[in-house]
Amino acid sequence: MEAGPAVWPSTAPAASTPAPSSPVPGLRNGPLDLPHVIIVSDELDNLTFITAPIARDAKGVEIPVKLTLSGNEVTASLAPSAGQELAYPVLMDPGFGYGSATPSERSYCFWNPIDCTAAYDAANKAFKQAQDWYPDRTLFQGTGDSFRHCYWNARMEIRLSTTDAYEFATRHESTSSGVDKQMDLKNNVIGREIGRKRTGQNSAGTKARDDCRSAQRNGKLWIIKSGKLVRSNQ
Repeated sequence: MEAGPAVWPSTAPAASTPAPSSPVPGLRNGPLDLPHVIIVSDELDNLTFITAPIARDAKGVEIPVKLTLSGNEVTASLAPSAGQELAYPVLMDPGFGYGSATPSERSYCFWNPIDCTAAYDAANKAFKQAQDWYPDRTLFQGTGDSFRHCYWNARMEIRLSTTDAYEFATRHESTSSGVDKQMDLKNNVIGREIGRKRTGQNSAGTKARDDCRSAQRNGKLWIIKSGKLVRSNQ
């Protein structure tokens, strides 16, 4: 029998045991009552995140929603509380996102779905911030790229363990090579160092964001010019 993509709740406990023979470990049917579901597909080389829908009726009253997992299908349905009357029509707004992932990343996400969700969220926030602050031409091998990697790793360091932040960032570069890989790995390290210094502080994420921007402006990060690594203020 040909196996489909692995699907499971993203708040399942992380596992450290060897991979089982079944392609979908820990899969269970029924209501999930969870904020995310992750789909890992080796066939598509990506990760897909299905976020918990938000539902409101015609009066603007929020209605609980449940996710139900059956095989490889995820269904979102209304789950009003006892005695709750609904004013139709009801608007339900599910969300999803996806991103390419290396085989090494997908393997780690397979066993660490909670942390994978956090790493994905950190990457999205870092990318959007880089888009807001830097010209598009700098988002690959330029100042925007250096800031993005710094801020992504800082956020992971604040949210996750040092080990998990390192694993996600390093596995993400497992298929890259040359100066591009060197640049990203160097900026990743600096970002995690910034995150460690800010962990536990109020507004740690905002402070780490500003630290990464300062690091870029002060030449503490790395970019690529004419095929060579140079400091980020050049």
